[in-house]
Amino acid sequence: MKQKILHTPEGVRDIYKVECRKKLALQEKLHHVLHLYGYHDIQTPTFEYFDVFRKEIGSISVKELYKFFDREGNILSLRPDITPSVARAASALYEIEELPLRLCYIGNTFINYSSYQGRLRENTQLGAEFIGLDSKDVDAEMLAMVVDCLRQSGLENFQISVGNVGFLNSLLKEAKLPPECEEYLRELISNRNYYGVTELLDEAGVRPEIKELFGHLQELVGGPEVLEKAMEIAPNELSQAHHQASA
Repeated sequence: MKQKILHTPEGVRDIYKVECRKKLALQEKLHHVLHLYGYHDIQTPTFEYFDVFRKEIGSISVKELYKFFDREGNILSLRPDITPSVARAASALYEIEELPLRLCYIGNTFINYSSYQGRLRENTQLGAEFIGLDSKDVDAEMLAMVVDCLRQSGLENFQISVGNVGFLNSLLKEAKLPPECEEYLRELISNRNYYGVTELLDEAGVRPEIKELFGHLQELVGGPEVLEKAMEIAPNELSQAHHQASA
């Protein structure tokens, strides 16, 4: 027992001296960029009601959330991502704040990875949310801000990958998979395990033409020419609309 209290649990670690100083300095630089773009700070709780994170958070399964109970028996969860918490807070601000809202934040997130593989389970997340306006100008502003943040961090040669989750959701809608299968499929796609994607779709009995569309996902990487390819395989009006919004 004495040995345990001298060590951290698997997936978390102490940061101190030079590394800690560099981390805090970088956070300050990036935070300053967000402020220059007119974003205002918001702090949300480290844990929330489980329902705030109940739906899929990107590629994070609800099975990988740290969950616990309060005294009243409510299920709570440590945040795996700060965005849902900001969205929850922003919904309460709609009536008292003028839209659009530019909000930025920094804090720690927690993911209980089922397969550890050397990944940290506690990470610091810094980000910004533009809420209340959907336009290409907003997308351009966010991308410009990302570029400025990367330059402030000292990087010179980098690439930014821009995706559209709405396009993927439209494909998933056509596949008509049970929730647990869809959750696993998202994880496979996120990990670029396209062999696993094909195998899962085969086992689920998805129509051949829909399986073919998922097979094209690994080809949708590159420059502006990828948008034309995406339009060709778009299975419905929803995905076409998301394609046009990305163009």
